[in-house]
Amino acid sequence: MQRKGLARLGSGVAVLADEGRHLRAWLTAADAAAWRRPTRCAEWNVQDVVAHLASGELYNQACLRDDIASLGEWADDEAYNVGQVEMRRHLSHLDVFAEWDERHRDVVAAWGAMDPADPLTTSWGPYLVGLQAWHIASEYATHADDIGVPVPAERTAARLDWRFAFSRYAVEECELGITVEPAESGGVLVRDAAATELDLTREQFVAAVSARLPYDSVADDPAARALLRRMKVLVGP
Repeated sequence: MQRKGLARLGSGVAVLADEGRHLRAWLTAADAAAWRRPTRCAEWNVQDVVAHLASGELYNQACLRDDIASLGEWADDEAYNVGQVEMRRHLSHLDVFAEWDERHRDVVAAWGAMDPADPLTTSWGPYLVGLQAWHIASEYATHADDIGVPVPAERTAARLDWRFAFSRYAVEECELGITVEPAESGGVLVRDAAATELDLTREQFVAAVSARLPYDSVADDPAARALLRRMKVLVGP
């Protein structure tokens, strides 16, 4: 599955670097008040989200060294995410930015120097670096939206294209028995084994897979909502 996915999507390193540059430019221009602003992530402000991204790059560096054990023992991903943000609460937003920026640049450079088909040691087992880059790029795009980073008009279409393509792959990769096909509406038709169907726009599909789509905005049927819950395969804070 991974090699087929890489053949279909290519490497995500360049897209990850682009998302990083876009986020860096916005953060560099943000004043102290902007860093304290609330976000779509419950109980996290902008600084907390960037602290989360910094801890994510810490994890990526540990994967590069094949040394995940150095991160300590955490009950699950959520405990790691919450704990790592809490550990950085005493830092200034400038310190949080500096850590994230340094770690992100290091990871992008290291991944860019690797063959996209090289495996990384991750907490979920070996995973191809070209695909892991797509996962992190998707997370960056989601969190950039969470904190309100505007997307220039010239980036909007291409950004949606790759986010939809990767989100679709992520659903397929989980082997949930969910099919995603073009819909007559111009969007996508999502169907499960019980023949429950959802007709979504590509934007809604991306939001659903990233756990950012309010259920009541598209469905009031219990079976449809259950399908939406199953689609949340790129779940994060």
